[in-house]
Amino acid sequence: MKLVVSLAALAAAAFSAQVHAGDEGDGASSNTGGSSSVTIYGFIDQGVEYIHDTATSKTTTGNATRIGSGTATSYLGFRGREDLGGGLRAIFNLEQGYSPDLGTQSQGPRAWGRQAYVGLEGSFGLLNLGRQYTMKAFAMSPINMFGTGAQGLPTLDEGVSNPRADNAISYRVKFGGGFETGANYSFGRDGLAGNSKVATNCPGEATEASQCREWSLLLKYDGDKWGVSSAYERQNGGTSATYGGLTSPDLHDTRTILGGYLFFGGTKVSVGWIRRQNDGLATPKSDLAWIMSTIPVTTAFSIDLMLAELNYKDSADKADVLGLRGQYALSKRTALYITADYINNGGALAVGATTNAPAVAPLPGGSQLSLITGFRHAF
Repeated sequence: MKLVVSLAALAAAAFSAQVHAGDEGDGASSNTGGSSSVTIYGFIDQGVEYIHDTATSKTTTGNATRIGSGTATSYLGFRGREDLGGGLRAIFNLEQGYSPDLGTQSQGPRAWGRQAYVGLEGSFGLLNLGRQYTMKAFAMSPINMFGTGAQGLPTLDEGVSNPRADNAISYRVKFGGGFETGANYSFGRDGLAGNSKVATNCPGEATEASQCREWSLLLKYDGDKWGVSSAYERQNGGTSATYGGLTSPDLHDTRTILGGYLFFGGTKVSVGWIRRQNDGLATPKSDLAWIMSTIPVTTAFSIDLMLAELNYKDSADKADVLGLRGQYALSKRTALYITADYINNGGALAVGATTNAPAVAPLPGGSQLSLITGFRHAF
């Protein structure tokens, strides 16, 4: 009972503070500042997934059915800003990913695994400190209409769905009517101990100046009819305990991203390419290329198409992916969808058609099909 009373009092105080903050004025005074606000927002996506050709032994396969995400991962966030006057604003963002099927956090034990930063915004651009997106995320956003859900490009490159860094300084600025540039530098890209892509045990901030550092650069143009996007990112290794084979600061994982998009009426077509050099792999060099399209059939129904290929240099390992998705908007916030991802591996590669957990891979050199139907809601 005491807990209920305390929570109720806290909620009332928070509501009162937000209303008061919003009524503080119009920001005309450059000395005292102006209004402030906090926005609660989020996204939830759940579907029923059927997977065909999942390896059950070294020579046999089976099928699986389960609940998981579909078009995007789910998250909950708090975003705030305060007008400091003179065009200057203080901003912050706290955002956590979660798995609705389990009710658990999806970036390990982090409370705010997607974003946790504070910064300043003005005519000079955005300057943020904390855990946040690297420049790779902003380069990929306009050229990856299939998104960062369970299917699509994240099956071929885990960095597409996890473009973040701890302990980071980030700066972005827009100029010239559509151009944007930016840079990110992390003193320790992943401070969470673990053995996965979201917990790699590379905290950095050590006496070794290059240990676990991350830096990335962005340059892109977004127009009404077309746009181009580019980024470069380098992640340094850490120690023998670091996940992914980057067990020394002298080992790097780099990505060069280049792509663009065009609008033909309401139809959007994009192409993209990622050249990767991952010193933690036995075959470090790879190329990922794709073409995508979003076709509006009616005002409520649209179709997404994707064809992608991942090739490892000097190796028979490769993977081809065909994606098809239909989405029907019930409102601006709620949509139904059915999405399919078919992958065909070559060589000894065994990449799955879905990133939903637990991982279910095909046989080496085999194929797999993932079908997901579900709905999502933004709030």
